[in-house]
Amino acid sequence: MNELFDKLILRIVLTVFICLILLIYKYAHVLLYPSSRQQLFKRFYPSKNSPDTLHLFSRLLGIGILFTEFRFFMAEGFWFALLDFFIQAIAACFLYLLSIYIQESIVLYNFEYQDEIPKRKNFAYAMICSTHAIAVAYVLKTIIAVSDSSLIILAFLWLLSMVLMGFANKTFAIMSKLSFNRLLVQKSMALAISYLGFTWGWTMLIAGSLNHELNDIKWYGIQVILKLILSLIILPVFIKGIKIIFKMQDDLVQIESIDGKMEHDEVEFGYGVFEGAVYFTAAFLTTVITGNIVFGDFYPIF
Repeated sequence: MNELFDKLILRIVLTVFICLILLIYKYAHVLLYPSSRQQLFKRFYPSKNSPDTLHLFSRLLGIGILFTEFRFFMAEGFWFALLDFFIQAIAACFLYLLSIYIQESIVLYNFEYQDEIPKRKNFAYAMICSTHAIAVAYVLKTIIAVSDSSLIILAFLWLLSMVLMGFANKTFAIMSKLSFNRLLVQKSMALAISYLGFTWGWTMLIAGSLNHELNDIKWYGIQVILKLILSLIILPVFIKGIKIIFKMQDDLVQIESIDGKMEHDEVEFGYGVFEGAVYFTAAFLTTVITGNIVFGDFYPIF
């Protein structure tokens, strides 16, 4: 019975400790995002500004996703477990905030939080920021598992993942017919949903390519690149196959502008769902081929 009470007390102490880490995360967030100071330090009313609510809670959800990968190892002692968790959690929170900052600098360099959320209440902007927050958290969760508590390996994998995610974000203009900047100014939810499916699809592919055992950094990097190349070969097949099998017609009307570029008028919400869902589903199916085929002794060794 005493052992049960001791375990309960330890769990309560660790719960309080995680809340302390969240408080540190709050102040770290303000350091990297000074414009969010007013959001984080005043009383928050969820119904007052819905885009602001989505923006804030997506980052809290991202932290929750990150923390699910950490463990408390009590065999070395209680204080050692606390110290180990504290170092890893602080490093992960810092990398998480820095990763979001990098991704938003790549994609949303023409837009500012202070203009889009408090003033314009741009729900599409908030949805795209939320997409980044959850996608980055999922990839970081994967590399934390692969790094196996090594901060040096974690730093290397983080740099690699940021390069891959930055490259993936830049391909949206190639894969989608939607004009990103123009539609985001118009607060288009079709753009937000399309970008959500696109980004989360790439997140599944990148996380799948990073999620394998790391014995040698050189061969690990080669395997990651080869798996991504394989994904790029298979992904278009699934995208085309889904459209053909379900007779999906790309009905976005485009007209040629004065400077010779193809432009489109107002985009319906359904078209954004079409683009996002097709890409996300195709990426999921691609991970089945790239990650779930186990050859075993299919090819005998002589």
